[in-house]
Amino acid sequence: MSNPITAQAQLQYNNSAGINVSMPPTSFDTANVAITGSHFIQATMSVPTTSGGTAIPVTDLANLGLACFQNLDPTNYIDLLSAASGTAFARLLPGDPPFLFRFNPGITAPAALAHTAACNLQYMILEN
Repeated sequence: MSNPITAQAQLQYNNSAGINVSMPPTSFDTANVAITGSHFIQATMSVPTTSGGTAIPVTDLANLGLACFQNLDPTNYIDLLSAASGTAFARLLPGDPPFLFRFNPGITAPAALAHTAACNLQYMILEN
């Protein structure tokens, strides 16, 4: 299979002043993406408030490619970190939609940090 990954995303904003914008501007675009590797991780982990964050288990992957993360907690947020005690590169608020992105090749051992109380984090990471 040459393009086994299919992804869709759209962001819309509508306000009371009548401003309506979306990206992409038309209906959902579907991307079919090639993948070199064949491994993936799909799991849900409990993310504690441990200082410096908790490693996201990725040892079964040769490298990190496309990923999708979602905070399942109704109250607290989760920061995604470049590594344990690393730099936060994303914040997942309660109720946010799944966050789809491709890891930078420099990130090889990402971590997560919950704020206020432990949160469940659902994720899927594909090899590049």
